[in-house]
Amino acid sequence: MFASLANRNYLLLWWSGLVAFLAVGMQILARGWLAIQLTDSNSSFALVLLAFGIGMVTVTPFGGVAADRFPRRALILGSHFSLTISALWLGIMVVLGLEQFWMLLLASLIQGSSFAFMGPARIAMTGEVVERELLSNAISLTQLTVASTQTVGPALAGFLADTPNFGLAGVYLLSAGLTAVGTIPVLMLPKSRPEQREAHSPFEEIAEGVAYVARSPYLRVVVISTALMLLVAMPYLAFLPKFTESVFGVGALWLGVLQGANALGGTVTALQVARMRDNALLWRLRVFSLAVVAVGVAVLAITPNHLVALPVLFFLGGAATTFQTANMSMSLLLAEPVYHGRVQSLVMIAFSAQSLVAFPMGALADQIGLREMHGYMAAATVLVVVWSVFAGRSARSQTEAARVQARRASS
Repeated sequence: MFASLANRNYLLLWWSGLVAFLAVGMQILARGWLAIQLTDSNSSFALVLLAFGIGMVTVTPFGGVAADRFPRRALILGSHFSLTISALWLGIMVVLGLEQFWMLLLASLIQGSSFAFMGPARIAMTGEVVERELLSNAISLTQLTVASTQTVGPALAGFLADTPNFGLAGVYLLSAGLTAVGTIPVLMLPKSRPEQREAHSPFEEIAEGVAYVARSPYLRVVVISTALMLLVAMPYLAFLPKFTESVFGVGALWLGVLQGANALGGTVTALQVARMRDNALLWRLRVFSLAVVAVGVAVLAITPNHLVALPVLFFLGGAATTFQTANMSMSLLLAEPVYHGRVQSLVMIAFSAQSLVAFPMGALADQIGLREMHGYMAAATVLVVVWSVFAGRSARSQTEAARVQARRASS
């Protein structure tokens, strides 16, 4: 289960992610709760996610190019620095009582841009330091840090936000400190450069990455299915703060508990996926987990209260993490190392697109209701499941045909 941690460089990368993602998990709750306090609407928090998404969408393609061209260690360090400064600034503003909604938007934009560089660099560096046969295990353990810290982070942030003399200001300041601490293991990583290759303009290299995915049948299905799932199903997390307050009628502490239950499900499943070595099983698992996500979103739409929502979010978080872990593992296994950064950037663009659609979906939820919105999201996810099944079969047929043609040409 923990085989990849025997690799010193991956262990350092893993520890840095564990600390940094804990800080990020805390800010998930802090960002949502501060947005609700300042504006009291679904669309306002969705607008915060939109700012995060704009930063990621506009910068992520260049982050992928940078991860394939420049030292990944330096990119991760730079990202940690900007995440630390943005959280520190917002925390100071809350301490002084000067926080405004535009500050939350600006901090989200900075953080989205930082993730645009850190994400492709971190995953590509995993492919650089870990043996190919352990890539799936390493990706699962990376997802474990994300899921487990999203269990502890929101719950801790919810508790601290309700603690006198600490509050949201303390949450942001603690988050800044944790992100700074997460830079220490990165500094201990060896300096290295990606594989040398002919340099083109960033736009040409982005186009090369897109063309590479487009002509790889299985890789194309992985990237597109990830994008569709993030667009139509994952916004349930964006709606959770308002769902908690207006539908369930509970406060920040319960928001942290609910987000923690969602992430705890991801932690449990990430441990199980880490055991797997069968890539064919990973491919089937991703489709099954996506179907479970559709069911989970549908059940959440009719959940009567926050207590019933706990097990629903646990299984929903587990299925979503399983799908994303399987897809990230497959994307590294299917892609050539020289394209790892750009392939991961395409996956992250899909993640940021989730933030972009959250704003219009939030506005629609204000009009039709949160429960109704979740029903439509579940129906759309079912369509994604159907497409994934047929697209996977088509990719298998195309791959087999290409192999037959290659054998004929060689003979």
